[in-house]
Amino acid sequence: MSESEVHRSGYVAIIGRPNVGKSTLLNDLLGEKISIVSRRPQTTRNRVAGIYNRSDAQVVFLDTPGIHDAHKMLNKRMVDTAIAALDDVDLVLFLIEAGRDTTPESDLPLLRRVFAGGKPVILAPNKIDMLPKEELLPLLEAWSDALNFADIVPISAKKGDGVGGLISTIVNRLPEGPAYFPKDQLTDVTERFVVAELIREQVFRYLDKEIPYATAVEIEEFQEGGRVRILARIWVERDSQKGIVIGKGGSMLKRIGTSARIEIEKLLQTKVYLKTTVGVKRDWTSKKQSVERLGNFHEGQS
Repeated sequence: MSESEVHRSGYVAIIGRPNVGKSTLLNDLLGEKISIVSRRPQTTRNRVAGIYNRSDAQVVFLDTPGIHDAHKMLNKRMVDTAIAALDDVDLVLFLIEAGRDTTPESDLPLLRRVFAGGKPVILAPNKIDMLPKEELLPLLEAWSDALNFADIVPISAKKGDGVGGLISTIVNRLPEGPAYFPKDQLTDVTERFVVAELIREQVFRYLDKEIPYATAVEIEEFQEGGRVRILARIWVERDSQKGIVIGKGGSMLKRIGTSARIEIEKLLQTKVYLKTTVGVKRDWTSKKQSVERLGNFHEGQS
């Protein structure tokens, strides 16, 4: 096989603290929204595979929940999901936020867990567009001196700066091999899963404080053929939260549903009828059985 015919493939875990831009980067790479984004930390709860394809390579990116101090059962499950992804990959893409008060020392406990797997680790300082240019080089030098990263590639996932160079760096470090998935496949999760996530994204968009973190979305009906019909239930933990999600005269629930429908129609490329209701499952984020069912942690395969 000539060099021009070499095909590379592999799994890459996107790891980092909450809100460093992991989901934004994945969506930018794929040119399609499969991971929800929010300005609030700890939005991603599940391990979602995004499949990047080009003629000479297939990269299966695993977008993971941000690693944080976990206390509730839901949060512990999120962190376990992120750490477990390290066992199934060929290399790790570690994101930090350039300009945030993040130093190699502050991330050492997390980085020790990442490096313990023995996989190559690429560091990607993200959001460099928010950092004064004169501060970038000292940041890169500090991280380069602290740990033995395979490569360091600064990027702005939101603007796309440096992302092309990052993907080339990743592909060059993957083993030769065939594609794991059909070349037209973008993810390993179902449309139902992505639809539920798009609804949950709007909950994060419109509601403040602890409410979004106490919600889960369950798709109760998904009928295709002509206009897609979707019935979704938004679960909360307390009656007071239910009232907030519904809003006065149903205004908040209508706002969430309308915005979610627009995003779902973009995903499915067809008209959608979406009906949303709200239910209460008391303290579901602290109960293992409820977390496993409503958190959709069974979705996706490595």
